[in-house]
Amino acid sequence: MKKLTSLFILLSIMALNAHAKDFELIKEHSRIAFDVDYMLMTKVEGQFKDFQGVFTLNAAENDISKIKIKVLGESVDTNDGKRDFHLRGHEFFFVATHPEIIFESPGPIKIEPGKKIQIGGYLTMRGVKRPLILEGVYKGKLKDPWGKDNYFFNLTGELDRKAYGIVWNKTMDAGGALIGDIVRLNLTVQAQVLGEKTPFSTHMVPTTKGIVERDQLSKGKIKKLSTATDPKDQSKPKK
Repeated sequence: MKKLTSLFILLSIMALNAHAKDFELIKEHSRIAFDVDYMLMTKVEGQFKDFQGVFTLNAAENDISKIKIKVLGESVDTNDGKRDFHLRGHEFFFVATHPEIIFESPGPIKIEPGKKIQIGGYLTMRGVKRPLILEGVYKGKLKDPWGKDNYFFNLTGELDRKAYGIVWNKTMDAGGALIGDIVRLNLTVQAQVLGEKTPFSTHMVPTTKGIVERDQLSKGKIKKLSTATDPKDQSKPKK
């Protein structure tokens, strides 16, 4: 009887695993951004240009789990080189000692197209691990023109930077602090099956006129492109 019970449990686990797949964030079409109040009147906006993210999706249970997003602090971009240099230093992200910012959530989190979701997890930054909740919407699944399934999410969250040891600030002459303590996060996510992403170069659809003509030009079948906007595209093929 015990053997039959063990076998049943094993088969159940195998059945669940058959519906579970690992997914990765598609960096070309995803964004991890933030903003923080500045001088009480406006805000500074930025993003991280280098990051990785994975999660497991169980289609049978309609849930995601084992979420892990790794961000390279070195890639911070606020459209100001001097400010970005400051942010990478010891008073902010301290990337020399703590190069990665990591968010992890074990899940599972139920998902339904167009419905709100809440992802509770932990964010580790500057060696400090604190709870963080991301909220937003699972926008749904779409198949791209190359037959790949894509999953889309919009997520937001807030954190107190001082809780991670980021305490640098300046007091203004009229009172108040130069920058706020609360950092607002904004994530736009596109995900595909891990290791099976649509190659970015593929997004230039092979059947478009411009691509066909470039191929013909390289083979000497035509002398110039009729669709080019770049003068260099009009150069003759090398012999």
